[in-house]
Amino acid sequence: MQWGFDEVAGRLNLFSLLKLKRLSGSAAQTKKSWTVRFRLMIEQLGPSFIKLGQIISTRPDILPAELITELSNLQDRVTPMSWEKVKKVLPEDFEQNFAEFDTEPIASASIAQVYQARLITGEKVAVKIIRPHTEKTFQDDLVILEHLGGRIQARFEEARHWDLEAVINQLQMSINYELDLRHEGRNADIFRANFKDDPHVYVPKIYWEHTSRHILVMEFIDGRPLAEFFDPDTDLETRKTLARNGADIVLKQIFEHGFFQADPHPGNIFVMNGNVLCVLDFGMFGRLDQNALSVLSRVLHAAAKKDIERLFKAARDLGVLPHESSRTELKLAVMDLIEQYHGVPLKQIDVSQLLRDIIQMVSRYKVGVRHDFLFLIKALGTIEATGSKLDPDFDILGYAQPFVRDLVLKRYSPGHVLDESQRLSEDLVQLARETPDHLLDILRQTRSGRLKIEFQHKGLEDPFSQFNRSSDKLVLGLVLAALVIASALMAHANIGPALFGIPVIGGLCFVIATITGFWIVFDILRSRKK
Repeated sequence: MQWGFDEVAGRLNLFSLLKLKRLSGSAAQTKKSWTVRFRLMIEQLGPSFIKLGQIISTRPDILPAELITELSNLQDRVTPMSWEKVKKVLPEDFEQNFAEFDTEPIASASIAQVYQARLITGEKVAVKIIRPHTEKTFQDDLVILEHLGGRIQARFEEARHWDLEAVINQLQMSINYELDLRHEGRNADIFRANFKDDPHVYVPKIYWEHTSRHILVMEFIDGRPLAEFFDPDTDLETRKTLARNGADIVLKQIFEHGFFQADPHPGNIFVMNGNVLCVLDFGMFGRLDQNALSVLSRVLHAAAKKDIERLFKAARDLGVLPHESSRTELKLAVMDLIEQYHGVPLKQIDVSQLLRDIIQMVSRYKVGVRHDFLFLIKALGTIEATGSKLDPDFDILGYAQPFVRDLVLKRYSPGHVLDESQRLSEDLVQLARETPDHLLDILRQTRSGRLKIEFQHKGLEDPFSQFNRSSDKLVLGLVLAALVIASALMAHANIGPALFGIPVIGGLCFVIATITGFWIVFDILRSRKK
């Protein structure tokens, strides 16, 4: 393999299956760390694998922390497709909507290309167009990934607990979502409505009259990428303002709106006049419903109080706890982690290290984590890294503290308690109304003999199989014993024809019994070796 993963390919039997040749990577390639080589290999494999890498970079329960960090650097940039090929899939009247259209793309990714244009009404716009045959390419790659995922789980013991099927299903949903650009447009509208009163945020307008499934027409933004302000020569006060505004935007999305950009990458954010931040990418968003926000507030409150039991109750409500046998060890690990950071001034906490510690613990104890919380971790990690590049004194926990406090206080506010009480009362009334009917229905079914109770066993397949094999051998042994006794009686009684003085029927039965006996002994010895 070019990137030095021959052992992995060998264990997956890909050399013989795909008739691959073993290639020796260059000296420069082999000197790179395995995480860098893995990321470069993913980029070379194409768009579907890049999307898969982006998705699994949010899964600390599957991959080691160093690989997750490296996968966050995946570059989804490809060689632009010629306009002659792109326009073949466009409507015939497409160009009639534009007074000007530059056929050289200003950006090109695996799914779409972006062009600069001007509408006939005079507005300057960015036009995003899905690349031809993209959907077919992704569907073909998904078939390969499904097969590859099955082989990985079958041949790698360490991958048995990975839910690769769920990851690939998430990839398929993500791709289907991104292949319909109307979803991205709706996300932009939701984002704009959430920040309509915030002067530090700008969201481009979507021109819906010119937008379709494969075409998105958005207001063109003249601004500078946020990454340009990482230069230490840039005015420090400006960088501090941008870091503060950026953190404010992300934290509001998470703790107030419950609708947040999962990857607030600096390349997707432009800086406009007045240090206004313009968000450009609306493809990957996470959502936190009221229940998730409520559980998040309980987790944060329990962690602040060092209340491990309350913390685990919140985790239980999320359904993310590991097997019972490892919960005691996990509790000790959580207590140790909390003790390390409890009471430490916020400015002294290295958030990147804290997130790495959490990720390592999640991976070690195989804690299941909901996708929305994984997106949240990724968003916080990204904004912390970006803010630190802008402001040397950037303190994401300091910015987050008032949002966390408001979230916890909101949970105990009179209005929230009243709403919870009202919902509980409605549930109790419904339970009281429906319970008698359900009990009567059960009694009627019991009286009529129509009530059936079914049990489904799990994990007993092997014992039952072994029991069945033992029963078969026992029956066969009894038949064999009866056959030997019958043969002896027939030989003693001289029943039937004889050959060389030996009764044929009795001798034949002895031969069959001998062969069967050897087979039973051989099968028993073979089963013991397994």
